[in-house]
Amino acid sequence: MASHFGGMKPMLQEKSKKDQWLSWARTHQEFITVAGIVLLLLGIGIPYVLHSREQSEKDAQGVLSLGQYYFHSPVDPKNGPFKSDVERLQQTLQTFQRILTDYSSTQAAKLARYYVAKCQYSLGQYTQAYANFDTSTQELKDVPLGAEAYLGKILCLEAQNEFPQAATWAETFLREHPDSFLAGEVRLDLSDIYLKTNDKARAVDQLKTLAQTDADDDWGKEAERRLKEMQS
Repeated sequence: MASHFGGMKPMLQEKSKKDQWLSWARTHQEFITVAGIVLLLLGIGIPYVLHSREQSEKDAQGVLSLGQYYFHSPVDPKNGPFKSDVERLQQTLQTFQRILTDYSSTQAAKLARYYVAKCQYSLGQYTQAYANFDTSTQELKDVPLGAEAYLGKILCLEAQNEFPQAATWAETFLREHPDSFLAGEVRLDLSDIYLKTNDKARAVDQLKTLAQTDADDDWGKEAERRLKEMQS
């Protein structure tokens, strides 16, 4: 005959486990409460953060498009929208700087920094332009604008008559990026730098190299023209 006590033993064990859990829960009540709040916040917060980032990127892209519109807008002293290049560049600069201030963590900010540098260079703000071009060479190193930012650094140094450093950066670019779409332009610019520092021999070497390697494009033809001019 089966004993009634045999069926009660599992029930006692189950009750004991339940009591143990309740005891643990009372002891760790604060921890459970905090954990519950954290889970609730995560459930609400993560979608909110993702949506917020997406909205910020969208807003930044809108401002970026406006800045590019200003950047390429015509200048008309009578009818506008801009009556001088300085006015156009200042308005464009302010627009792109807004992205760096209000949407600094977006992808659009990386592009905005490059255009900020271009505007600053055109406005003669060479020190500021150099700093932003320098940052852009890292932020945009995997896209063509990264190479253009590198050239921007060189031009900023030239504008400040810092020819030795400009030559160093140009030489470094040609050594590290010999196949870049900007290699011809940088090499031609390097020959100019050498001429400005009275190093005609090295300038001629750069022109000869360019005339040979890029004979069919505009940079190679310009190099050939300059060589003939030097010899005449």
